[in-house]
Amino acid sequence: MTSILERVPWESSLLDPTPDPSLEQYARRKHGVPNPAVRYFAPVPWLAKGIVDLHPEFGLLMRLEQDVADLVSLVVSQENSCRFCYAAVRVMLWSQGMSLARIQQLEHDLTSDLPPRTAAALAFARSQSRKGPAAAGEARESAQRAGITLDEMKEIAFVVGMTDFSNRATTITAVPVREFERIPEQWHMRLLRPVVKRLLRSGCARGKPTPLERPPSHPCAPVVNAYAGSPIAVALERTLQQMWDSPHITRRCKLLMFAVIARGLGCDLCSPRFPEALAAEGLSHDAVAQVLMHLDAPELSDVERLLVGFARETIWYEPAPLQRRAKALREKLSNVQVLEAIGVAAMANGLCRMGAMVLEQP
Repeated sequence: MTSILERVPWESSLLDPTPDPSLEQYARRKHGVPNPAVRYFAPVPWLAKGIVDLHPEFGLLMRLEQDVADLVSLVVSQENSCRFCYAAVRVMLWSQGMSLARIQQLEHDLTSDLPPRTAAALAFARSQSRKGPAAAGEARESAQRAGITLDEMKEIAFVVGMTDFSNRATTITAVPVREFERIPEQWHMRLLRPVVKRLLRSGCARGKPTPLERPPSHPCAPVVNAYAGSPIAVALERTLQQMWDSPHITRRCKLLMFAVIARGLGCDLCSPRFPEALAAEGLSHDAVAQVLMHLDAPELSDVERLLVGFARETIWYEPAPLQRRAKALREKLSNVQVLEAIGVAAMANGLCRMGAMVLEQP
């Protein structure tokens, strides 16, 4: 049965897959089944592991029901026109027993026959991904009126943010999707459906209270701290620390990319912290202000100048043009630099959208 996104233009893959048995086995242990995206991100281990570790169904959610989280991933992937993630969620829903007819009904009307609280959760998710922080207050109020608790809201915000992250990572790299979209139509997969269902369920688990080992000190600390006591905070902090420590592009360049995306989205939770962090990296407040206004400053390196412009383009996009833009980066950067830049931009988009949704209520 044809997916609603199958007509979205999709370029050829940005990079060839890089088999990495240890990472692929890591993903299989965590998820119960292989993750075909991992080998496309293997040259940047924090990104490959982040795609695996930040999946909400594997021990991260303490309040939100998993079937609601699955539908949130579906609606956000549809909003972002991410054919790969959308196909992945479709396959997961189908493997768990949902009929293709029901999936198609949800694709065309994502509030069709759903309980009011579930429909409200999806409206909250759509607003976070589509409108960003500008509509956060209204979205939170609507969710509260529907009976969604603050703890549930934070977990919805996490699912949305990390779906935004994985959507951009797989979309910008144009991970091949056609074969994945066809899985429910393959006779041997229909025969294996009960087995896949058991494997998927074997890896799923509810989260348990988990303290952070130490308080985070990077500019995204407020988002992590919003989940203090939850395994979400631990998974986020681990991925972020690995991202900041990764050597392929500089910390200053990563901070600039985050600052540009936070400014573009209007994220008040993180935006004020980036100029201070960039000052510690040798960039004056005037230079940062110029970058945020014009995406350029005399103090920038050639790589920074290239990537702040790219970061801005990842906030709102159409898949094929952004995929072509990423391919153009390879003319001036190494493959691993391009891949890390994609991961940083993807993470910044997810976290900055989460930020407004997890602010404490007045």
